Parts: sequence; structure tokens; C-alpha cells
Amino acid sequence: MRPIKRTLPLHRKKKNPVMQNCIRWGLYIVCIFLAFLFSTSGSFLKPILLLPILLSICSVSRPVTAALVGIVGGFLMDMTGGTLLGYHAIFLFLIGMATAILYDRFFQQRFWNLLFFTAVTSLLVTGLDFLFQYGIWGYENLSVLYVRHTLPCAGYTTFSSIAIYPIFYLIHKYFLPIRKRTIEKKLKPMEETET
Repeated sequence: MRPIKRTLPLHRKKKNPVMQNCIRWGLYIVCIFLAFLFSTSGSFLKPILLLPILLSICSVSRPVTAALVGIVGGFLMDMTGGTLLGYHAIFLFLIGMATAILYDRFFQQRFWNLLFFTAVTSLLVTGLDFLFQYGIWGYENLSVLYVRHTLPCAGYTTFSSIAIYPIFYLIHKYFLPIRKRTIEKKLKPMEETET
């Protein structure tokens, strides 16, 4: 009879959470910088790559961190879009906090959830840009500008998120510390009231 070999279980090294966070935030900064460079080049009819990147980061962050990421991304969008400094920062501050709270309380990390958030956010951002830059000033042929510039920009942003989310899925899979979601239920003994 052949002797049975005993195999020792392989012990994986525990991952250093500080190093994981440093690598993760380094990759975030590189992605944000590349999206910033993309938004400063070319014509005006292109996707706003900062939106899906910021939403991907905010979906796994705490509300305060998501708010700070939204502010930084908003200032970068203000610099590339030529708008008043702080205009996008305030809006993306609110969007970042709302995204973090919604993902913390209700939603799970699913592709369709992020695609929906990107579509809604891109429609809001481009719609408000159109309203404040053109709509309130009463320019002629506003509908043509909205259909030929604003809606395609929102559509390109939504469709560009199809390529961006798998990248962030891999970043989160390998470098995001695992958080356990638990439901805490407090049971109180029923008190009988006398009537």
C-alpha cells in the first residue's frame, strides 16, 4: 500500500491594511489624474470621465471621505470646464455623500447600480451646466445645443463607465479592506400594558 502524504495547510500572509490603503489611494489618484488630463484635451464633445471614477470611489467610502473626494473632483471639473470655482465642488460634494450613504444603507456593489448612478449624475451635471451657462441667458437655438452637445456628453459619460467600472472592481477586489456587514437587531421584551 502506498503511504499517504500529509500536507500542511498553506498559510497565507496576512495582508497589511495600511499598505493596501496606500496602494488603493495611489491608484485612485492616478486614475483621477488621467481623467483630468483627458478632460483638458480635445473638443467639448467627450465623456466626463471624472464622474464614474468619483462615483466608484464614493460607493466604497465612508460619507466624509466621499464628500472630500467629491469636493476634489468638483474643483478639478471646475478647472477643466471653465466654470466658477466651487460650482461643481458643491454639487459633487452632495452627490458623493449621498452615494456613500445610499451604498452604506441600501445598495450593494453591483454594476447596474453604478451604471444607474452614473446616468443620473451625468444627466444632472450636464443639465445644470446647460441651464446655468446657456439656458438662463436666453440664447437662440437652445434645443439644438442641448440635443447635439449636452445629451451626447451625458450618454458618452454613461457608456464610458462600462470600461471604468471593471478597473475599479479589480482595485476594490485586491486592495479594499473587507468590511463585514451585519444587521444588529435589538430585541426588547414585550411589555404588557394594563388597560
